[in-house]
Amino acid sequence: MEGIKRFFSTIWSYWKKFGEFIGNVIGRIFLMLFYVTIVLPFGLLMRLFGDPLDIRDRAKRPRWRERTSPEATIEAAYNQF
Repeated sequence: MEGIKRFFSTIWSYWKKFGEFIGNVIGRIFLMLFYVTIVLPFGLLMRLFGDPLDIRDRAKRPRWRERTSPEATIEAAYNQF
């Protein structure tokens, strides 16, 4: 009985190592495919056609707004929010 237990525990330890190896390989392949099919094309399209900071047209007027300051009174200091 002890020999069978040792035999199956040895098989189980090798099976766990094999499963960990397969999990690492499949995980890396899945992440690589995700990057190549989704992230990379989106990044290339944004690099070619996108301008999220709106800095390409330097001739545009700046969109700054003049800041309006509230009254500086004691009551305004008590009611800050």
